[in-house]
Amino acid sequence: MVLEHFYPEIIIAFFALATLFIDLTLKKDYKEFLGYFSLAGITLALISVIMQSISTMASYSAGKEVQVVFFNGMIYNDLFAIFFKVVFLVVALFVVLASIDYTRKDNNKGEYYSLILFATFGMMLVAMAGDLILLFVSLELASISTYALTAFRKNKANTEAAMKYFIIGALSSGIIVFGMSILYGVTGTTNIYEIAKIIPHVKDSFNSALMLSVVLLIGGFGYKIAAFPFHMWAPDAYQGAPSTISAYLAAATKKMGFVAIIRILVIALPLYVSEWSVILGVLAVLTMTVGNFSALKQTNIKRMLAYSSIAQAGYVIAAIAVLSSTTPNVKYLAVAAALLHILTHALMKGGAFIAVAGVSLLGIGTEIKNYRGLGKRMPVTAMALTIFLLSLAGIPFFAGFISKFLILAATVDAGGIYIWLGIFLIINSVVSIYYYGRVIKYMYFEDFHGDRLKEPKLIATSLVVLAFLVVLIGIAPQNFVHFSLYAAASLFSHGHGVVMLH
Repeated sequence: MVLEHFYPEIIIAFFALATLFIDLTLKKDYKEFLGYFSLAGITLALISVIMQSISTMASYSAGKEVQVVFFNGMIYNDLFAIFFKVVFLVVALFVVLASIDYTRKDNNKGEYYSLILFATFGMMLVAMAGDLILLFVSLELASISTYALTAFRKNKANTEAAMKYFIIGALSSGIIVFGMSILYGVTGTTNIYEIAKIIPHVKDSFNSALMLSVVLLIGGFGYKIAAFPFHMWAPDAYQGAPSTISAYLAAATKKMGFVAIIRILVIALPLYVSEWSVILGVLAVLTMTVGNFSALKQTNIKRMLAYSSIAQAGYVIAAIAVLSSTTPNVKYLAVAAALLHILTHALMKGGAFIAVAGVSLLGIGTEIKNYRGLGKRMPVTAMALTIFLLSLAGIPFFAGFISKFLILAATVDAGGIYIWLGIFLIINSVVSIYYYGRVIKYMYFEDFHGDRLKEPKLIATSLVVLAFLVVLIGIAPQNFVHFSLYAAASLFSHGHGVVMLH
């Protein structure tokens, strides 16, 4: 039955609509229920996706064919899509859990939770999109929802951040649709997999147009993932948005851009891999370097985390750039490394912003100097934030080290000029230790005379679970690496439903 393949999407869509309707019937004092209701929907969808992933991986391991293509190739529900759906739902789960505490005094809870659910629904559709039209419409559904979430509290900072985010987002959408229109004009189809079949026959006649399309798509999605030089919106948006939404933007929304650009470049435009890999390689070096060195001088922790997020995007781009290698194993490793870092970054950066949300909820400002003595005032939050920061820096025994090591391994295995990507990754990781360490220094090694604060329970719960996952991946990464490898291999199966790892 086709319907069972889309239970997660059906669940999220149902709960998104139901949240709006229930909000109309609830009195103000009972609006908190909407957070728990949304949490229940996300949990059900996540369980459904995890069951799909286990079933699909078991079939792949046995060499059995799995149906992944639906609606005449419009949707590809392969393990690559399932991987990203897990990421989106995990992020949404912890953001909503933390938001129950964070938005306790806010009005408009119905709109807040329904927008998170609609954004998550859009991201899940982007992950499965095998057609440019579906991809773009889904992208806009998620993007418009996050524009509204950024301005949720309607104060000056929120509104300014949302306006900048909206203007840049609209510009990037225009660039993306321009690039897509060229692909359609040249090939006569919007199906990503059909485009791949047609391009070899028209490449010689429309080479310049296709190259322009590649550049436009990289530029357009570069805005979505906040890659240099398209990154300037991110620090303002992350700083101005409510901290839980900053977590959602950094941990989920950016990942939506990655799933789209990977599927388009790898599947539709493999004949231009030598061109787009060079472009991505240059962007990777610039993005990680500008992000890290800009973070060094930040005094606001949300802006620091924003620039850190830009740098982390550079590491993922570096892995994608390696795909010009002619060795299948290197390609699988490169995509798997990118996927694993996307997962680990979602946990680390999402957790870091949720920690900031918990701190700011108790009236502590977002300037780094305000975190002085936090280890004594909020020990659970401080310890979790320390774990996230050490992992982001790539310190061994944390998740970030494992994913960065895989990216480094992919660049070394690819050889040649790509080794330089690995060298820049190492240099930038060393640089990042300084600004992450500065926050830890303030929390534990700067004196502060004050009482211990009562930490928000649900935010603390989110932080403890996320910190546990970050440590778990760091010390026992086998299952997570295995999942990433199979997801990467499914991308190269071109919808055949059979994956063989070489």
